Amino acid sequence: MNLREIAEVAGFFPWASDYLAVYERFALGGRGAVMAHDVHPTASEIERLAAGGTAVAHCPCSNAALGSGLFALKRHVKAGVRVALGTDVGGGTGFGMLKEALHAYLLQRVAPEGALVDAAQMLYLATRAGAEALGLENEIGDFEAGKAADIVYIRPPVDTPLAAVLERVESPEQALAAIFTLAGAESIQEVRVEGSVVQK
Repeated sequence: MNLREIAEVAGFFPWASDYLAVYERFALGGRGAVMAHDVHPTASEIERLAAGGTAVAHCPCSNAALGSGLFALKRHVKAGVRVALGTDVGGGTGFGMLKEALHAYLLQRVAPEGALVDAAQMLYLATRAGAEALGLENEIGDFEAGKAADIVYIRPPVDTPLAAVLERVESPEQALAAIFTLAGAESIQEVRVEGSVVQK
């Protein structure tokens, strides 16, 4: 959402105390509901999102491309709001979660009161957090036994900068950071959904 959209919604629903109140009036929040962006929330809205179990999909590429604003990741997480990464091709730049995670990291570096997002948190926001936002954490989101095996196998071509960096990393954290920073479509060797290959 941007400030103009908030003003438009207030004009259409003058009885609403704020933007979120419109969704609440029509029972569109709560566990299983995922709101996109939430770039200009009030303190009350953040508290109500957390209390009701409503999740937020953070779409940094879209927020930057549209000039909507910077997401208050730290405020949401501190209040107990479930946050996951999302992609918004209506205003963003594609479906790539690697790029979305990198932009989350970069934009939080310049955001007022931005969160320090490390590679492990980027991986969480791009995987398990999405499953939790959808209420599907018992079925997908990590490698726990019994869950659907939705896997992206990343192996960069030998002549790429990522391959060169991965040969020299000294920890899994460094490898993960390099993947988020340098991996693109050329590094995706295979995609599996529920164990079946859908792209190779």
